[in-house]
Order: sequence, then C-alpha cells, then structure tokens
Amino acid sequence: MTKAQDISAIIAQRQPLAKKLGEIETRLEALCQSLGRLEQERQRQIQQWSGDSGTTSKLKNLKLTEFEQRVREELTTLHRLKERFSRNTLNIGVIGSMGQGKSTLLQSLTGLTNQVIPAFPGKACTAARSKISHQDGQITEARIEFHSRDSFLKEVILPYYDKLGLEPKPSSFEAFASSPLPDLPSQDDTTQENIYNRLKNDYHRHADQYREYLGRDGLRLQDESQISSYVAQTYEDNQLVNHQCLAVKSVEISCPFPVQEIGAIALIDVPGLGDFRLGDESLVIEALGQEVDFILFIYKPSKDRSQFEQRDTQLYNLASQALNNLSRRSIFVLNVDSNGQNQDSCRSLKQDLDSLDSNAVILPVLESVIADCSSPEEANTQVLGTVLNHLRTNVTELDQAYAQEKITSLESSLQALQGDLEAAQSILPEIDSDEISEKYDEKFDEFWETITNELEELNKELIKNRDTPDENLKSQIEQVLANCRENVNFPSLKEIERLRNKKGAYADTYTAYLQDLRTSLSLKFLEMDEGLKKTIEAAKANVANVLIHQCELGGLTDARGSAFITDIAQEMPEDYVELKTGFQILAEFTLSYRGLIQHRIRQQLDGLTPDKAYPLKEGAGAEDISENLETLYWEAVYNCENSLKGFFVEPSQASFAIVEEFSDRILRAKTAKTDWKKFLRKKRHTIWSDFGKLQEQSQAVQGWVRQLNSIRTEVEELDKAFKNL
Repeated sequence: MTKAQDISAIIAQRQPLAKKLGEIETRLEALCQSLGRLEQERQRQIQQWSGDSGTTSKLKNLKLTEFEQRVREELTTLHRLKERFSRNTLNIGVIGSMGQGKSTLLQSLTGLTNQVIPAFPGKACTAARSKISHQDGQITEARIEFHSRDSFLKEVILPYYDKLGLEPKPSSFEAFASSPLPDLPSQDDTTQENIYNRLKNDYHRHADQYREYLGRDGLRLQDESQISSYVAQTYEDNQLVNHQCLAVKSVEISCPFPVQEIGAIALIDVPGLGDFRLGDESLVIEALGQEVDFILFIYKPSKDRSQFEQRDTQLYNLASQALNNLSRRSIFVLNVDSNGQNQDSCRSLKQDLDSLDSNAVILPVLESVIADCSSPEEANTQVLGTVLNHLRTNVTELDQAYAQEKITSLESSLQALQGDLEAAQSILPEIDSDEISEKYDEKFDEFWETITNELEELNKELIKNRDTPDENLKSQIEQVLANCRENVNFPSLKEIERLRNKKGAYADTYTAYLQDLRTSLSLKFLEMDEGLKKTIEAAKANVANVLIHQCELGGLTDARGSAFITDIAQEMPEDYVELKTGFQILAEFTLSYRGLIQHRIRQQLDGLTPDKAYPLKEGAGAEDISENLETLYWEAVYNCENSLKGFFVEPSQASFAIVEEFSDRILRAKTAKTDWKKFLRKKRHTIWSDFGKLQEQSQAVQGWVRQLNSIRTEVEELDKAFKNL
C-alpha cells in the first residue's frame, strides 16, 4: 500500500473505537449527573437525620464530590481521546522555542510562504495556533476563528494578572479595556517587567484596535496576503501593527502539500515559546492533548553551542503532560544550517539524544534526525518520511494501548465507587417494618379504647340531658316572642279610614289588615332557625372535639368544629362504607323551623285568617276594626307561646339521637373496627407525629436507596461498555 493508503487505513481503524468511546462518554456524563443528584440528596439527608449524630457523621464522610470530580477529570481525558480518534486526519504537532526554525520547517513541508507562515529572524512571528491540512488542488484557504470576549478574558488576559499578581482582576473584557492597568507590584524582576509591558503595550493600549474582532463570526480567506495579517505578528519600530491577530483563537489552513502521496495528514503549529507572551504553554497542552498524534521537536543549535538548556527539557516535560507515550510518539529534529555551520553541534546533540549514558540529557524520543528545515527535499524525506514510517508502525498500537490505559483507570475508579456505594447503602438506619406494624397495632388499640369510651361518655351526657329544655331554642323563642310584642304596628284610625275609602267597605279593610298582621307575625318566627342550628352545630362540634382532641385525629384535616365532620365525610374513601355513612349522616343532619315547628305555629295564626277571625258587628267602623285587630293579634301571640313550650326539649332529643346513630355506625357496625384500622393505617403519618417522622425517615431511606441503585445500574452498564471496547 502507498503511504496515503496506510494513513487512510489507520484513520478507518479509529472510527469504531471513537464510536465506542462516545458511548462510554455519554454514560459517564450521565453518571456524573447522577452523582451530582446524589450529592444533593446527601445534603438533604444530613438535614433529615440532624438529630442522629452517628448517621450525619457517616453522611458527611461520604466524599461524593471528590469522586464526581475524579470522574469528570477522566471524562475530560476520554473526550479528548474520542475527538482524536474521530478525526479524519493524522495530526503532527510541530513545537519548538522561538527562533528554532519551526515556521521554516512548516514552509518546507506545506509549500506555504512567509505571507502565511512567517519565518523572520527576531521577534516571535506566529500569532495563534494553526492547523495546516493537505488538500488537492491549487487553492490555499484559511478559516479564522476569533475569541469571544469571555474566552479572550479567561484564556489571554487573566493569565497575565495571575502571573504578575495584579489586582483587582477585571470581571469582563470591558472592565479590562476601560480601566487603568494596575501597577506592577515589584519592579525588580526584569522578566516580570517585560511580561507586564507585553500586557500593557499590546493588549491594553490597543484594546480598541482589536475589540471589534472579539466575538466576530469566523472568516474564510483565500488571499494569502490577507491571511498573514491574522496568522502572523507584524512589527514596525518595535510596535505591533496588525492588532487583529491578537483576537485570533485558532487558524485552519488547507493547501496542496508538495508531496502529494502523504494523504490525510495535518500539521499543528503553536506559537513559539520563549518570548514574554503568556498563554503559550496552555496552548501547547491544549493542542497536543486534543489534536496531535505525533510530535516533532525542533531545535537549532548554534555553531558554538552543542548542549541542551533547561528550557528544552521544560518544553519536553510540557509536551509529556498532554500526550501519552511521548517517547513513542515523537522525534527530535536538529535543524542544520544550509551552509552546515552548525553541523558539528547537531551531530554532538544527536549523539547525546541517542546515547544511553546516564550523564546525557534525557529526552526520550523514537529517533533523532539532522535535517536542513529550509530544504523542502530534506524536510519531506528525512523529517516527514521518518514521521510517516513511525505512524504506520506505531500509532494504531499506541491508540489501543492508550484507550485501554484510560479504561483501566476508569475501571479502577468505578470499582472504588462501587465500594463507596455498598458502604453508602448501610449508612442510613434501617426502618424495621415489623416494628412499625407492632407500634401501629399498639397505637390503634389505644385509639379504639379512647374513641369507644369518649363517644360513650358523650352519649351518656346527651341521654342525661335529652329531656332538658334546650337553652339555645328557649333563648331564641324568648327573643322571637319579645320581638312579636315589641315590634308590632297596629293601624291608626286615620289609616283605617283612608284604606276604607280606597276599598269602599270596612269589611274589605278589615280583611286586608288581618292578612298583613298574620304575615308579619309568621315571618318573626322564622328566626327560630338560628337557635335550632346552634344546638345541632354544637352537637357536631362536641363529636369533632372528641375525635380531634381525645382521639388525636386532628391531623386528618385543618378544619375544626362541625366542618371537621363534613371534611371527613367528603374525604372518607367509599371502601369504608359504615364509616363514610356515619360521617355523612352526622354532617348532613339539621333541624329547621319549617320542618319541625312551622306547621304548629300556623295553627295558632288561624285567628288572623279573615274567614276564621271575629266578624265585624253590623254597622262597625274604624274603632271596631282597631279593637278586633289588637285582640286577635295578642291572642295569636299568646297561643303561639303556649304551643312552643313543648318543643324546648326537641333539639336535645335530636342531638342525642343523631350522635347515638353516628356512634352505632362508626363503632358498633360489623366492619367498623376493621375499617378504622385500615383507614388509620394509611393516615397514621399525618395523624400521629411519631409515625409522621417514621414515614419521613422511611421515605428518605427509600429515596436514598433508589438513587444508589440507579447509580449502581449505570456503573454496571459502563462496565459492560468497557468490556466491549
């Protein structure tokens, strides 16, 4: 197979692995969310068991947030790995300190010029991380991604504040741009001062020049002269002139590489290290961790220097933080001058790199190569050719090994989690259902003894008083009779004469006044309803008080008095027939004037009925009518009073009868006791505080166990996914 076919085969082999990793990532994300919910539940449980120091101590010692954080770290690594395996290119990272020839090598490999990849002596030229992909054809195209204001603040500006100890830190880009820059705390450190000047002279002073690019949609450019202004930093008189490059987050460039048969290869270029711009190290780690399969370390020794420095080992260590198995994923390129002036230095360093001598600088790589990076031929044959050979032989194995390494780490974490879940299962006290049932049986026996005794005592009291005149009715009748006596208007002689003139006869006038007196007197007796109602409502309230206070059933409803009986009648399930019927009978029972007394009162009003009243004597006039009306009215009032004396005991007898009927239904009916026991069992947690607390605790335990079981299931599914990898 050709190199291009080999690379395509490697990429194809990665796709199933990427899909499986994606499934694992989805399950891990769900697990993290479940752990977050479990942490919230743990906090709630701490409050629930606040009176149990042993339980709360165990709950506080359960470090769910620490484990969730560990899983999220694994998830981040897994996501990067999945993204790496999902790519349609193999990516080669090219890194090196400023001035080592990194950009020169990229030019030689890609065929791009200084317009796109600047390679000038002096200041660092690369402005942002770039990805350069091979694409058949003749067109070079760049896709520019800009920072948002938030990402610019977080990734570019705040690292300067952290590094230099500047306070206060800006809360937004606008705050940074519009406020004076804090003074540098110390002026004695030259490096710190140079870094501070970079922040001040480039980013702060010229915020207005690049502000408009922050948050802008990406650009697509095919004019190489325009591309350079976003990719490269251009200086005149030591001053940056193309400030838009500061807002660039990343650049993707596609162009035809000189060596066509390399296939789906992309080169990743990051800003050179070594100047005073911060954020470069994080760019290196991010680029390597997410986008790179293989690394080229570029180093150009001088003709007089043939040893590595501390910054070189620091760069290597930085790369090793981001890319696994770096020693098997990298080569070292010693950049030799085209005139060969530093040839000896390059050979000396290669000897050090290849040496097993413990005194040599340890920078383990697959191979070290001496090549003139400015020569396209050497760059492609000696550098890129070497990389492709190693990719063809190593990368698939390394991918599988790295994936398995991450999965093994995850499996270890999940095993620890399973152990924690097992321990968490027994943290909460066990709520013994048998013990609760026994406790309920005892409580019900107390209830049954109380309700039977208290209602029996109430019935005895009602029996004792059932032949006693009801004070409510007696008082109401006295008020009505007093009203009858005090609020009566007999017509004057003048009024009688006026009505006679209107009707044309004294007889018709007499009839009209009789009907008026009878009607007004009848209406006054309707007020007796209030007295009857008070008595029956009091009887209902007495029953309610027994049930609420002595029997402790107040938790069934917030209503009190007779409304308590009504609420229970409405809420009692149909299944409990006798109980529901008893409460309905009591709730609906009432005494009314119309049903009990009105027909008897009407009999006493016959004397005010025209056909039954004293007739007018022959030749009678207004005085005779007035005398008859008063006589008949007072006789009617007197007769009504006498007829009502026998009714004073009716409400007492009715109260006794309805309460006794209620007691028979809810206490003495065949299924009454069984129904009470079933009904109160379901309502015990709302009635008795002990059971209410036990109910809350039982629900708390059930909720806790449900969440633990849910997470355990998710862990088991993850374990299956691991085995299928």
